[in-house]
Amino acid sequence: MVGNALTQGDLLGCLRGVAAFAPVLFAPGYCVAWTCNLLGFRSRPTWERIAWGVALSFGLMTIAAVELGRYASLSAPCWLAGLCAVGALAILIVEFSKRPRGLASSWGLLGAGIALVWVLFVVFELVDVAVGDRLYLNVTIYDHALRAAFVDAVQRTGVPPANPLYWPGHAAPMRYYYYWYVVTAAAARLGVATARQAMIASVAWSGLGLAAVLALYCRHFLAPSKSGGAPLPGKGWPRTVVALALFAVSGLDILPALVKAILRMPTDADMDWWSIDQVTSWMDSLLWVPHHIAGLVCCLLGFLLVWMSKECSWAQRILCATLAGLSFASAFGLSTWVAVGFAMVMLVWLVWAMVWEPGSRPRTPVLVAAGLVAALALKPYVGELRHGSSGAMTAMQNAPVADGGSTSGASGLLHFGIRHMIDPDALLSVPWLHDLARVHPHVEDAVVSLILLIPGYFAELGFYGLVLVLAIRAARRRRLDEAARTALMLALAALTITSFLRSTVITNNDFGMRATLIAQFFLLLLAVCWWEGAFGATSRTMHAAMMAMLWIGVAGTVYQVIGLRLYLPVEERLGRSDESGLAERAMAWRRGFDEMDRHIQGDAVIQFNTAQPSDMFRYAEVMQARRQMATAFPVCASAFGGAASACPGIQGSVERLFTPVAGRALSSTGARVECLRLGASDLVATRWDGVWFDSQGWVWTLPAALDTGDVRVVNCTAPQR
Repeated sequence: MVGNALTQGDLLGCLRGVAAFAPVLFAPGYCVAWTCNLLGFRSRPTWERIAWGVALSFGLMTIAAVELGRYASLSAPCWLAGLCAVGALAILIVEFSKRPRGLASSWGLLGAGIALVWVLFVVFELVDVAVGDRLYLNVTIYDHALRAAFVDAVQRTGVPPANPLYWPGHAAPMRYYYYWYVVTAAAARLGVATARQAMIASVAWSGLGLAAVLALYCRHFLAPSKSGGAPLPGKGWPRTVVALALFAVSGLDILPALVKAILRMPTDADMDWWSIDQVTSWMDSLLWVPHHIAGLVCCLLGFLLVWMSKECSWAQRILCATLAGLSFASAFGLSTWVAVGFAMVMLVWLVWAMVWEPGSRPRTPVLVAAGLVAALALKPYVGELRHGSSGAMTAMQNAPVADGGSTSGASGLLHFGIRHMIDPDALLSVPWLHDLARVHPHVEDAVVSLILLIPGYFAELGFYGLVLVLAIRAARRRRLDEAARTALMLALAALTITSFLRSTVITNNDFGMRATLIAQFFLLLLAVCWWEGAFGATSRTMHAAMMAMLWIGVAGTVYQVIGLRLYLPVEERLGRSDESGLAERAMAWRRGFDEMDRHIQGDAVIQFNTAQPSDMFRYAEVMQARRQMATAFPVCASAFGGAASACPGIQGSVERLFTPVAGRALSSTGARVECLRLGASDLVATRWDGVWFDSQGWVWTLPAALDTGDVRVVNCTAPQR
């Protein structure tokens, strides 16, 4: 019953978080668009006004929340969201009172139903499931644990937040693209939700934002369909519904997963992990990295405003440039990788528009003006990065520092390097390549990467790869209109950039994985064009191949969703060493840290044992902590903020505290000395720690703040009696 109550509480908290995001990520954009009558907003259909409200809120409220939080407090964006919610509600009441009764659109109701199903799916997919004395987690805690800690840090320390994972004796401001966590923290406060619950709710809203901007592109970017947006003859579904359904189509990633299963090889926790430089499926990006999706939404919104400004008055063009610039600025703080990639793509588009697409030349001044607005809006944030240590930019990463592979000595964020979707070592059995690898390893790597580049994209893109081939062929036959040509050019530009530029911050090519979202979006639009017959007749063989890849992609998404939810419980049931006992410890930590909320102040600095069987155990600890940690990992997370010089001392203190010598733990006096060095006020011990079993050690001789039987928290700063 306790487990059921815990899960039910989390479900309700997540749903409160989802509801609390509406004043933050819908109301502000709706009020601004209605007040300025942006692009004829007041005369547009209800569903379109809602889409504009969501998309504009991503672009405007994000930067507003950060600046208000920086110069005032987190309460300021909450008050702004509340006022906008009152204003939007008043506008909607007036509009609906003037609307003829019984005029509800069946497709509008379908859209509302899709949104509701999406929200419920996300919540049930990601929530921690308590069964008895076990807490079953989703694989996405690998990322979400850190994100929840960042949201909690915003709630506790303000904007910019302090690095919650590292305490070099004082609060260290974060060097990281933290904008999404400010927005999420505001929603958490409004919805009285925990950071973890609000983080799950933010995943749902990142999907709603992506759906909103896709619907706007279908209506205002793509050429009007012959049916005017109604269901297409013989198709049965309107354009936007078809586009939304295509989010469920991934590449051919399920095939490597099936091969591993057939050969009885260890399976990956995530289907996409078979590839080194993965092209992440839409579902994977939505569930794992909502901040990158939010950054993409802001970039796409900015470009759409630029695109639609062509026939507008000067006043509306200035308004579009201003809103687009603010949206671009938000994107940079939400996802630096997506924003940097989009900036490069926009430079290519400027050249394209000026040289080869004269119809788009009137749009270029608006884009340039938007860039200037973005630069001005980002000045405070860029100043934060400049005032950080020399390693500040090394924090611009998406993978936890605990994974290793940090390259803080890199000379820049990006360097030339061919994308590795298929492991280059796969071809080392070829004699001449093997010899080349011994003599010129860098040359061999480049040659093999080029050879495997096209097969890698074929495997990763699947259905969308064939769409790209058909679009190129249609362009050569001059069958594409301006929008389709632009979408093709933007997709090719993004693919080229992410194929030959790599991020240098960590071993993972984060830039390639995240900036590819730009290409994926425009390939999805081209898929809609193909569905509507814009590319001309498709041969029976090609059509059969495309439909086969489409359904393989859908099957891959289903497999991925199920795998993320069930992988950890199944692996634990099979007795895998990396996950064995995870659910039991996760529940113990959850109960222990929940008790801490009632017994220990929120500004306490805590430390637990970072030596765990695997990363998943560490993330389960970090996700529950909801406090400042002296260090969250065996390797200090100083890249997120703080001078790394204090790290060796911190690591040594943690090791001495939690590693018994000859079966003996430190005494209470020794533990106090180490706490003083750490700047920690409370130590967290569990029955799985070696020091737990020494009855004369600090675990049992320091005053206990709480003891659940599995977790004991002791105060190491209280006066000794």
